[in-house]
Amino acid sequence: MVTSLGASMEGKIVIYQEMATLTGILVDVSESMERNIGGPVDEEGGSWARSIFKVLDGLIKHDVTKKNHVFGLGVGARYEPQVFDMLNTIKKAQSESSANRQRRSLSKWGILNEILSILERNGAPRVRTWAKMNVLMSVVTDTEASMFLGKLLNGSDFRRRFVDECLPKECKELERSLRSYGKEGLFFMGGYFDGAQEYATKDAVQKAVDKGKKLAHELSLVGISPAAVMNVQKASEILHGSIGEEEELTKHRVDELMETVKPFIYGGTPLMRTMKESVSLFSKPEFKQHHKLLFILSDGEPGDGYNPPLRELSNYDVTIICCYITNKAIADPRRLYSVASECWEKPAKFMFKMSSTITTQMIPRTIFVKRGWNIDIENNETHLFFQVNHPDMIEDVCDLARNVVCCQDSLSDMLASVSLDLYINQVNQDFSAKGNKERACYANASAAVLHLAMKRIVGREGGYPDFFDLRKQMIDKNIEKGVNVLRVLEEMCLGYRLHCEKMDLLKALKAITAKRPVLVQFRLTDHEWDLFSDFYKKHPDGILTKSDLNITQRSYVAEVIGHAVVLTSYNGECLRMMNSWGSDWADGGFFRVRDADILGLEFIDVKWTQDDLKQSEIDAYKQQGPSLASKLMSSLKGLQTAMYKCPLCSKESKVVDYKGKLLRVVCPCCNGWFKTKEAGDDLALNMYLTSLSH
Repeated sequence: MVTSLGASMEGKIVIYQEMATLTGILVDVSESMERNIGGPVDEEGGSWARSIFKVLDGLIKHDVTKKNHVFGLGVGARYEPQVFDMLNTIKKAQSESSANRQRRSLSKWGILNEILSILERNGAPRVRTWAKMNVLMSVVTDTEASMFLGKLLNGSDFRRRFVDECLPKECKELERSLRSYGKEGLFFMGGYFDGAQEYATKDAVQKAVDKGKKLAHELSLVGISPAAVMNVQKASEILHGSIGEEEELTKHRVDELMETVKPFIYGGTPLMRTMKESVSLFSKPEFKQHHKLLFILSDGEPGDGYNPPLRELSNYDVTIICCYITNKAIADPRRLYSVASECWEKPAKFMFKMSSTITTQMIPRTIFVKRGWNIDIENNETHLFFQVNHPDMIEDVCDLARNVVCCQDSLSDMLASVSLDLYINQVNQDFSAKGNKERACYANASAAVLHLAMKRIVGREGGYPDFFDLRKQMIDKNIEKGVNVLRVLEEMCLGYRLHCEKMDLLKALKAITAKRPVLVQFRLTDHEWDLFSDFYKKHPDGILTKSDLNITQRSYVAEVIGHAVVLTSYNGECLRMMNSWGSDWADGGFFRVRDADILGLEFIDVKWTQDDLKQSEIDAYKQQGPSLASKLMSSLKGLQTAMYKCPLCSKESKVVDYKGKLLRVVCPCCNGWFKTKEAGDDLALNMYLTSLSH
């Protein structure tokens, strides 16, 4: 195993064996949430309730590995089970709703007549006598009629319980008693007896309809089972109501989802029971190697005690992120804490205590350039605990939560010792992909990963080989079309106490998490290269998807031209790679693709282990490593306030106020452009992290 300076030593950092993720989302929809944060669903303030869908969508959208899974549990339904499978409940309810809409083309009279016929055959032979058609036509809406017919046609449990629990006894089998016969006779003669006439009124029919609606909603809730866990594509299709490229949830779609769940929410708060249910889902053998995340959105007031199954969740390596919802003022809402504040109320302290800690090594570096966010790193760690008092903050929190799990970068920690200009600007600005000799690009990318691998060794004995010398050696070894790149890299690694191996995407992401850039190869036809180049010319910071370039449509005999780049980072949306075509190409020399299959990416990792180090290098790390890591964290934390003097106008501005590209920035005072190339430069670090967060 390997890593970089910021951890401890290559081979010591604890990371997950697989990068596939299982995300559990617990959303508090209980009455206490309504009481504490307000926002009834029928009022403008209902944006709080609507934000639950933003949470679900924000945590599951996109899937780089195609192996990520998710489950979403609702906490606090009005009916049993109060704990329910939110995603499958939405799926079931909307499927039923779609069928109901199709039935609305039928006349309401015809639908009601069929309902009565079904009830007559299922224990209510006198229902037509009790409920006259003219009364039903005036009381039951078209939507309700379609819904009842659907439930009666498709659910034997609903048929039985509707007759037993919602209809009065006058609709059912008559008791063969003298009293019953007497009443029956009076009824048929149009007579009147105590209790008979009132069941035929509109109020009586409305009462039965209301009971039936409540029963229908109760039976629409889907309990928790292994089926609650699904891949993120399926979950996204349920939320978006369609199949295809993920887009943001529209207001119209959120309103549809709100109408779907509105009848179910605002019950009790069995948060502890829901967390225990999540343990059973995380424990499934098929997810043993998954990185596991539990995101809890709640007001911190469980109705079933304060004994969460933290030990059980820890046994399955579940990382817990707690988002505390309140309607009260928050002194510092955009802050991650290492220690709980004494001024917090009990619910906030409870949620903080449940949240997991994350070491500074694993904090996504992009957080440090997000405006307004402060991060405590006392004891080299911080809690994954967020406080939210406005629905507009939900999206920001979800973004940060996702990044904690699926956003890693391999270069930011090394910018103190290398300049990216070295690797990016290796060709003319008018570089053409098709005109590139394969051996030049392979040599550039190979030399970059070799150079960066050795730069990760503190106090390397013999110093650090020059990048251009490494590239020349690669070219001299005849890396060109038809040459096995892995074999040539293996030869190079032997001379520098390094190792290399081919790997799949999951292992490549694991390498990035350990701060190791990875060599990437891919091959395209002439036509595909045209599409590739045109896309990034029009969308420099865009994400290439299959709809933009589909290599599966190429002919099997088509000639392809190979290329090599360096995988440097990833997040939940895309893979980000460094090219060598100049800083004016795409996004400052970097480009993004949705996943590895888009270009048919192949990965080669270059690394070293602790056994490869000389004793002097081990000693150097022990002596210098902690101070270098501390200096890096100080630089990261200081980015919000760090100043930089413009070389053009000599005026100082905050580094976060500079705009532009990775290696070419614009001064906020004079609007002049200048290059930034110096290693260890706060401005270069800021521009790099800002480019990551696009």
